[in-house]
Amino acid sequence: MRFRLSFSSCVLPALACVLLSGGATAKCRMKAPDTMISGITLTDRDSAIKVVGGDVKLGESEDDLPHARFVSTNGAQELVLFAHYGADDDEYAEVEVRVAGAEALALKDLPVESFKTERGVELGMTVAEVEKLFGTCFKSRQKTGNELFFEYEITGADRDPELGKFGYPIYYAEYEFERGKLIRYRFGFAYP
Repeated sequence: MRFRLSFSSCVLPALACVLLSGGATAKCRMKAPDTMISGITLTDRDSAIKVVGGDVKLGESEDDLPHARFVSTNGAQELVLFAHYGADDDEYAEVEVRVAGAEALALKDLPVESFKTERGVELGMTVAEVEKLFGTCFKSRQKTGNELFFEYEITGADRDPELGKFGYPIYYAEYEFERGKLIRYRFGFAYP
């Protein structure tokens, strides 16, 4: 018996795939990006002052933006707030949370045991838990041995319904895992 192609056996399944995927022009986008960490909203000076205080001295680095570093009350986690060049004092557009090293014990501690985003991201989460929050629309994903790193990016963030009020063209979020557990994450608005 010969196999015969018909309209219903070829076109209808293809059409169903397009409709179920959200249409041919639908873009893959990170779901509901974080813009707050432990009460600090990105680029919001007042919320930063409430949590870390005002007139914080920023550290300089050749390979990164000016930043302020803090440690959790138990000394296990480090919070780094990054200020863009030209920003108002005490205004941070990017944030990183990582496992604290021994040198972090000399940092100012904040009354927070675990730095957590408004979406609930915190160190120790699994890959599946982070993917469940934000989806699998990665900009990049790399795995080497027991380490996994992935990054999301939203271009045109200044025109995005959720992020437009911040006025930055690119939003990003990156997550680093070791042995399946989150050991570092960073998110915010890329310096233009």
